[in-house]
Amino acid sequence: MGYIIEVLIPTVWQRLIELLEAPAVNPSMIWMITPLIVALVLMTFYFGKWTRDELGWNTAVGNSIVLLFVSIDLFRYVFNLSSPGSIINYELHPISTIICIIVAVEAVTLMLTSFFKALPKSITFFICAPLPVNLQAYIAISIVYTNITLDWFTLLAVIVLFIVLYFFVKLLQFGERTFIKLARKQSIEELEEEKRLARATIKEAEEEKRELKEQEKKEKVVEKALQKKPSKKTKKKRK
Repeated sequence: MGYIIEVLIPTVWQRLIELLEAPAVNPSMIWMITPLIVALVLMTFYFGKWTRDELGWNTAVGNSIVLLFVSIDLFRYVFNLSSPGSIINYELHPISTIICIIVAVEAVTLMLTSFFKALPKSITFFICAPLPVNLQAYIAISIVYTNITLDWFTLLAVIVLFIVLYFFVKLLQFGERTFIKLARKQSIEELEEEKRLARATIKEAEEEKRELKEQEKKEKVVEKALQKKPSKKTKKKRK
């Protein structure tokens, strides 16, 4: 218990902070992580709005290609660690090289399994979802670009970060759905109010029309009565 409180939790927390502060340590990685963040945010709100939509095999292939592009950039970064760039850098930086290889192999594997639908849909769609793919890409970029120590503490920090982001994404989607429902409900209420006002207006118009017809009938009756009633001059002539 003392190890967990005194060593494990503080170390994992420190690695988590290092992962989050990686863009500040090496700003050049911002060019790579910005599209990942934008894609993650857009897809989060997309699936929050369209809850019946699922990932799709074609999207799974596309997300795996994202990992492939990230691995290519990581290979480029390691190659250019010296000036001029040299292939010897892959030997001088074995951890970064291993991460590059792992990301590339994973990207190709996911791309092929998604393309040929080799794995069950539920497994493939979870692995190739925007959050797992973009988070893996971010972690790989952070470790290679900032030389974060790769050990069990870092892996635990990654797991914690994934769990936190997962629930944060779900919370965002829940908030989005709630907002949409409230907006839709308000729109329906406004539409019902407009219908009620329209019905009231139509009713008033019908009443006015009915009163006008009754008035016309009365005028016709009076007019007929006047036509039938003989005038005084006519009576005198008859006498």
